[in-house]
Amino acid sequence: MLDQQHRKGGQDKRGLPGRSARPVGLGLWITNQQGFTLVELVLTIILVGIIAGMASVFLRQGLNAFVAEDARADITNQGRLAMERMAREIRVIRSRTAADLPGCCTNPSTSLNFFDTSGSNIVYAVAGNTVTRNGTALAAGSPILLNFRYYQQDGTTLATTAAQVWSIQIDLTVTRNGESQAYRVRVHPRNFV
Repeated sequence: MLDQQHRKGGQDKRGLPGRSARPVGLGLWITNQQGFTLVELVLTIILVGIIAGMASVFLRQGLNAFVAEDARADITNQGRLAMERMAREIRVIRSRTAADLPGCCTNPSTSLNFFDTSGSNIVYAVAGNTVTRNGTALAAGSPILLNFRYYQQDGTTLATTAAQVWSIQIDLTVTRNGESQAYRVRVHPRNFV
């Protein structure tokens, strides 16, 4: 009787249309559907594309932030390590004589040449885009700026001879991928009395 109602266009007890419904088993009925139209498919593809385009903007911003932070971390590490090493070694300059500070006191100077308490000659300089210590790279950037200034005991007057030097100021600026970090430290060598 139920099949007859469906063939005649009646409704079953659930209210499904009889003419287009057919049983599929386990009490389920499927109505005749012809699928999606081409217009529906095109609209779906367009909407998914718009949503994906908006999502890519946010993903790109996140990626750019990650790359910038990575560059900042790299130049921070390189700059800080170079400054710490230079400051540590400048503290042990043997004396403030022309023999222990050869080439002193051009202000500002892009290199520093000195002898430490053990008699080792140490030279800090810029070679291309790299800060070097006796030819070994300490920090790299594009560009990199390194300056040394020699100050007298009052802390403001620039020294003109090695005997006048009381402290040495190091200025270092490291740049990479558009990110720049500047450092400045003033060091008083222990043996300058």
